[in-house]
Amino acid sequence: MTRSLASLPFTLVLIAGCGGSAPEAAAPDAPAPAAAEAPAAADPAPAADSKPAGGGWEGEAEATGGSSPPGTSKPNAAADSGVVETRTMDVIAKIVKDNRQPVRDCYDKARKELPTLRGDMVIAFDLDPEGKVKKIELNQQRSTLKAPAVVDCAITTIKGLKFPPSSRGMETQVNYPYNFNP
Repeated sequence: MTRSLASLPFTLVLIAGCGGSAPEAAAPDAPAPAAAEAPAAADPAPAADSKPAGGGWEGEAEATGGSSPPGTSKPNAAADSGVVETRTMDVIAKIVKDNRQPVRDCYDKARKELPTLRGDMVIAFDLDPEGKVKKIELNQQRSTLKAPAVVDCAITTIKGLKFPPSSRGMETQVNYPYNFNP
């Protein structure tokens, strides 16, 4: 029994580190943390039925994710280092949003063959401390639009973008939503 309880916090950290939205749980014998002691959580993922505020143009929902030191899965583990992170979700989202036109062009082209093509496509990617895309893929669970041509186009576009280095030497996990509604 002790062994399974010891693995519980590790499992929860992995879920939170991967952008999951599972609630935090304390060990049965541990006292509940006070509100002032609770760590800041990453932005919650947009609900599957949420719509962007900008009238259907893609990428107008918020990017979500977190930062962690290389080789760890715990977001914001170096928050106590005293160095302010300059590569924020807002900075990353602006870079992707400023370069969304090629992805929109791919979507428009795909719609000529599939006129009813619409939905949300969430691209999950990891940035290394230098700002290079380390891993990138479609977030299958959060995406309703999974057209290969549009997904491949978004992946190629994001891979070609230049992101700033992390001021704290952190890796960053991002879930960037594109909302396609003609």
